[in-house]
Amino acid sequence: MQKGCMQRLALIVCCLVGMLSSVALAGTYPLTDGTQISGEPISYNEEGVVLKTGPDTFLPRTPWSKFTQEALRQLHAEAKTAQDRAILDPMIEDLPSEKAKRKTIEVKPIETPGRPSRQEGTLGFLAIFSSPLGWTIFAVLYAANLFAAYEVAVFRQQPLQTVVGLAALPFIGVASPIIFLSLPNRVDADAEQAPAAGAPAEAAEASAGAPAEEASAGPMSSAPSTSRMHSSLRVGGETEAAPEALQAQSSLPAAVVFRRGDFSFNRRFFETKLAGFFRLVPSEADKDMVLYIQSGRGEFVGKRITRVTPGELYLQIFKNDATADEMIPFVEINEVQIRHKDLA
Repeated sequence: MQKGCMQRLALIVCCLVGMLSSVALAGTYPLTDGTQISGEPISYNEEGVVLKTGPDTFLPRTPWSKFTQEALRQLHAEAKTAQDRAILDPMIEDLPSEKAKRKTIEVKPIETPGRPSRQEGTLGFLAIFSSPLGWTIFAVLYAANLFAAYEVAVFRQQPLQTVVGLAALPFIGVASPIIFLSLPNRVDADAEQAPAAGAPAEAAEASAGAPAEEASAGPMSSAPSTSRMHSSLRVGGETEAAPEALQAQSSLPAAVVFRRGDFSFNRRFFETKLAGFFRLVPSEADKDMVLYIQSGRGEFVGKRITRVTPGELYLQIFKNDATADEMIPFVEINEVQIRHKDLA
């Protein structure tokens, strides 16, 4: 009998605990119409929620639209699963969200094998030679200085060995291209220093120097020179017809001279300034004219330019009573003249 009383007492205690737990889990939720409903939410879906009001009593599914924002937040907090909370997320305004934690970025030093170590202490100008990169920069600047010296020597018509040789000297050779660039052209300086002579002196010099000019004329002349004319007029060692030859020579048109420095010798220059020398049949004005080119390899005389490229031209010259095309690079040309064939 005592045992039966104990069982009845335990059953009563369980019922009381169940009732207390149901009351504790039940909540009160305000509605939009001003009323309230109470119960334990047990079933969430897209349409609404079912509330349990007693051990065996349930309210009909209440639509979400009837709950106020306060009630929706309370239902969201009391949801037991993440799926139930996900249903309420779109309906709640200003739903608090967790701030994303800022990821800490750890900067690690880069370790490159074979990387030269950074110099420490007081560094001077000679520190550039302590690394391969410094030697590379020095070699590039040294080569650029030699190339500049070469261009200055060609441009100012100075001795190539002198200008480049001085530029090859370490450190002090840097000023060599600048110094020679500031000097005038060597050909122009020689022409200014040459004394001006009168017409009789020029005639005497021309008659006296005729054999030497004929000997050094070479096979590249395209017309008889004045020295041959003078030598053909000699009778008994005297130049009796020299005045007539000089008079005929003075009636010839003056030569047109183009010097490096005043003009840039390139493909456009020859196609525009010397267009008449590209024709197979020269015009009436150019038929007695020849082209005289002074370059680093020598002097060339021809009557026609057969071909021109971006880097050089091909001049038709005479060799042993035959024509030949001589290739002349633009960088080697110092002077170009248009002369009468009797002056060539």
